[in-house]
Amino acid sequence: MRRFVVGGNWKMQISQVEEAVRITENIANAIKNISMVDVFIAPSFNALYSVGKSISNTNLKLASQNIHYLEQGAFTGETSILSCINAGCEYVILGHSERRRIFGETGENINQKVLKTLEKGLKAVLCIGETAKERAEGRVKEVNQSQLAGSLKGVSQTQIEKIIIAYEPVWAINNKFLNPDIEIKPATPHQASEAHAMVRDWFRQEYGDSIANSIQIIYGGSMNQKNAEELLKIDDIDGGLIGGASLTAKTFLPIIRSAEKLSKQDPEYEWDSNTLRFRK
Repeated sequence: MRRFVVGGNWKMQISQVEEAVRITENIANAIKNISMVDVFIAPSFNALYSVGKSISNTNLKLASQNIHYLEQGAFTGETSILSCINAGCEYVILGHSERRRIFGETGENINQKVLKTLEKGLKAVLCIGETAKERAEGRVKEVNQSQLAGSLKGVSQTQIEKIIIAYEPVWAINNKFLNPDIEIKPATPHQASEAHAMVRDWFRQEYGDSIANSIQIIYGGSMNQKNAEELLKIDDIDGGLIGGASLTAKTFLPIIRSAEKLSKQDPEYEWDSNTLRFRK
């Protein structure tokens, strides 16, 4: 059993810094007794520093939604990883389908960002996922394995321990610019299980059994308090990357609690430094 990770990606949904701080403080207070699940939040860049300061002594961790692959320079509108570190970030979300499909980021672009994130000691949350058209064409395995191979080129056996994979089928993301003509629905448990197993098999082939068995693969794409427990019960799903449901403590906390509940289901074990051990 791997430790659950639950992250909230706020995208551009919360624009006021004061509101972002208020919400994150509410979430941090709500999870103060959560010990078996790693939880992070990714606010807009303008709120990173203030949010990071407000949750610095809590269980809630900070993530950046993106970075540039260079640390500094004349790159208007980009985000330096040095600024993220200064704000207190421990995670960086990379390769999100909105970055790939709307902003045209390639596997090479994302790979440069992954390598910079790992170089600086942060955890990279690497997003992958196929579109509805690609799924209909039977290309789920091809598309996701291609994104993995391109984004993780040159990542060593040691570095891979700082990688979290977020499988987010594009067709399950509630974004009209990604999905203007289809009904948005989360993956079924069968679809999610099949995709996560495929991703784990890729790591087994490329990095070996030990990495494949330990790497955290989380699900994104309309996970909410109604379907979280059913999805989190699946062996190969190790948490969630949450969009709209992470915008309030009221909707985010039930997902986190579902993960905590499942982590506690065997009373003979406890988490110690990301390892499940017998209780003394």
